[in-house]
Amino acid sequence: MDRRNFLKLMGLTGLATAVPATLWTRKSLAEGEKYGGPYWVTVHAGGGWDPTLFCDPKGGKAGDKKTLNQTYSADQIKQAGNIRYAPVNWEVDGKEVFSVQRFVETHHTKLCVLNGIDTTTNNHDTGTRITWSGSSEDGLPALGAVVAGSVAQGNALPMAFLSNGGYDATAGLVPLTRSGSLDALRRLAYVNRIDPNDENSPLYYSPQTAARIAKAQATRLAAQRDAERLPTVRRSMEGLQIARQGNLGLTALAEQFKNLKVVKFGEEYPGVEDLQGINNIGDLERMCQEAQMALTAFQAGVAIAANLAVGGFDTHGNHDADHSRQMIKLLRLVDFVYKEADRLGLGDNLYVVIGSDFGRTPTYNEGNGKDHWNITSMVVSGPGIPGNRVVGSTDEGFRAIKVDPKTLQPDPDGIRIQPKHVHKALRKVAKITGTPADQQFPLAGDDMPLFG
Repeated sequence: MDRRNFLKLMGLTGLATAVPATLWTRKSLAEGEKYGGPYWVTVHAGGGWDPTLFCDPKGGKAGDKKTLNQTYSADQIKQAGNIRYAPVNWEVDGKEVFSVQRFVETHHTKLCVLNGIDTTTNNHDTGTRITWSGSSEDGLPALGAVVAGSVAQGNALPMAFLSNGGYDATAGLVPLTRSGSLDALRRLAYVNRIDPNDENSPLYYSPQTAARIAKAQATRLAAQRDAERLPTVRRSMEGLQIARQGNLGLTALAEQFKNLKVVKFGEEYPGVEDLQGINNIGDLERMCQEAQMALTAFQAGVAIAANLAVGGFDTHGNHDADHSRQMIKLLRLVDFVYKEADRLGLGDNLYVVIGSDFGRTPTYNEGNGKDHWNITSMVVSGPGIPGNRVVGSTDEGFRAIKVDPKTLQPDPDGIRIQPKHVHKALRKVAKITGTPADQQFPLAGDDMPLFG
């Protein structure tokens, strides 16, 4: 395979190729072996969300730009269990699409809310990197990559880390699959089928010929890899070889796709209302389909972690209406993830982490928008994470309140919770503390018992 065809193949598959040699030496999965969890989904609210419209409610006064919110007053704040939340919903023609109340009332027993997180920045790129890697250092791997890389350790999982947006740097820990459609994933799963959407389609090659070609490619690539002295090129070849080994697992994914009914807002689907025809709703349908594909890959045993993303949170103008709409989309997406995971039998083995670049200012600008603010929130759920729980807080000016790093109680002499603390705690929950990936990309800061 010449360099041009090599690069074409990488572009078509979406698989990253930078995998360290230290991971290459580890044992690959046996043919037919499936990954059985746990699984990780990270959901990025792109642009910088406003937690006061969700899980860190602050009452205000309509028409007063100097208050934190013009959408609701303090006496309208609601609570489910231990979690206080904003009374925000999205209605179209008198029909409620979804609401914060429906989300929190339904799922509060599994939610751990982290308020008063200081990202230390109001820059989009830096904030996104800090939130999802735990550090402002450029190029560090995202949470999903660290978990997938630690768990896979060079094993032939064809879609170990699946991304549909957000921060997805891998730092060479694991191949990355980017795919925004079922059709693209079918092309990966049925690589030898002329029409990947037709199970009766003619094949490019007979199974025997395809096997001989694969063996010849593997032998040639191994010889080229062994002769290569440039570390970057050698790692690329190793990554390609891992990706090709992973084709064995795509058979399982293909079986999952055979009878897959893609979620549509205009068709009956478990746990999904008919939202067809509602303005500004099409992107939510697409995002639910991306979530469905990620969960299907989990069920097939070929994926460990997946990124999902909802944009539109950078509301420097018309904040209340536009931001509330995007917040409801995000919560409706996560609601779908929870319900679909339960339907597929994955719910008890699924971690979900929700976060954003940073927060929004405690007052409005002249355009009735809110600007960038370093204080934010994250919401986490999963096995071993206590739900119905709130850690950290902000004052009435939406400034982070310091906490004792041991007890997590408010303490003026304490520290502010930062993303690095969250990531250290998440790595502990994932049981990857001390693994090569964890040691290769260590995080500074105190160990805080954020999840018990």
